[in-house]
This record gives sequence, structure tokens and C-alpha cells, in this order.
Amino acid sequence: MQIAECYKILNVSPGEEWRTVRQSYHSLARQYHPDINPDWGETRLKEINQAFEKLETYYKSNDQEFSIQKREQLDALNNYPAVQAAVRTGIDFLKGLDSRVFQLDIQKDIKVSRSIREKGGCVYLRSGRERFEVKIPSGDWIEMSLRIPGKGESSLFSNRRGDLLLNLSVPVENTAKSKNARYSYEMKIPQDKLAGVRTLNSSEGPIKFILPSNTRDGQSFTLRSSRDSETLHVLTVRLS
Repeated sequence: MQIAECYKILNVSPGEEWRTVRQSYHSLARQYHPDINPDWGETRLKEINQAFEKLETYYKSNDQEFSIQKREQLDALNNYPAVQAAVRTGIDFLKGLDSRVFQLDIQKDIKVSRSIREKGGCVYLRSGRERFEVKIPSGDWIEMSLRIPGKGESSLFSNRRGDLLLNLSVPVENTAKSKNARYSYEMKIPQDKLAGVRTLNSSEGPIKFILPSNTRDGQSFTLRSSRDSETLHVLTVRLS
């Protein structure tokens, strides 16, 4: 059965839209159903079905060829510098909306017990459907902030996700009050230069110390100038 004959059987013009072809087929199938035309409807309906199946295969094949051709044309168009520049400008604009309009970073305040502060531990958090673990570093601190990359809100315009900012604190009633003299210090250290011996110029003179490799931004450490000293020097590390 030729394509032209199929159009004729279905009473549609050659090249007609597929929606029109399908509507004509359903109309003819009802008209020549054997229950309505018992004498010769079965033969006619078989011919209508064959014509419809032939055209359905033909249309699907042409759609595929059209899709391939369209994709090739789009690929060729994307190679033009002007088009590439326009696409980059559009992407940069949409990404800029993440910072100017949408707040992708999430802040959470979490209170931890004294035992977790002293020994370290972990908390389990949920972001959307994702559940994950956050390790709490030990140290002599009362408040500390941790930044967890990629656990904030998802962008509407890219695969980028914001960060989760955890504000950790120890309840005042659970904080032991030390009778020793305490001095607080802050030291800015580059993230990639944690290793090695460092010196804190304390009120009792220079104190040599070494930071652990997993030190977090905002983590505090208690130092002594000597084993016999009762003065506590609390150093808060700020990573840059």
C-alpha cells in the first residue's frame, strides 16, 4: 500500500497534520465498524487500519529525520561567536539572580551539649530529602560557626547549591566556669597553610603550637604557656 493511497483511504490531503489524520481515522473507524456495517464493514475497517498504521510509521520516521536535522541546525548556530556570547551573557545574568534575588545559603542555630563540645561528636541534619552527618570538632569554645558547602537551597537557573551555615553554641547553664585566668585571641591562617609550628604571642610570652589538619573555621583551642601555668589562652582560628 502506497502512502498516497493511504491518504486517499483516510479521506485526507497528502501532507496533512497528524492530528487531522488521526481524527479522520477515528471517524471512519466508527463509521465502518462491523456492528454498524455488518455486510462489508469488516473489510473496509481492515483497510482503514492498515492505511492508518502505514501513515503512523511514515509520520514517526519523518519526525525523527526532522528532529535530527533541527538538532544539526542548532549545533551549527551555536558555533557562531555572537550566539555563544549571547548565551554566556544570559547564563551570567541568571546566575547573578542567585545572589541578588534568591538566598541560597541557609543558616541554622544548633545548641550542643558540653560533652559534645569537649569530646567532639556529630549531628544529623536534613536538607530537602537529603539526610547527612556533620562532625562537631572538640575544643574550648562556647560559640562557633561551620560552613557546609553545597547543602543549601538549589538554584532555579543552574546546578549550583548554596551553603549551610551552622551557628553552634553551648547553653550557658552547661558551660563550666573556670577559676583560672583566661585570655582570648584570634589568628587568621590561610586554609592551605595549616601545617607546621606556629607561635602565639600571649600575655605570658610566646607559645608554640601545632594545629590539627582537620581544623575548622571558628574552632577554638586552649593553650598553656607551660604545664604548671594556670592561665588559659583561648585561641580562635579564622581560616582565610
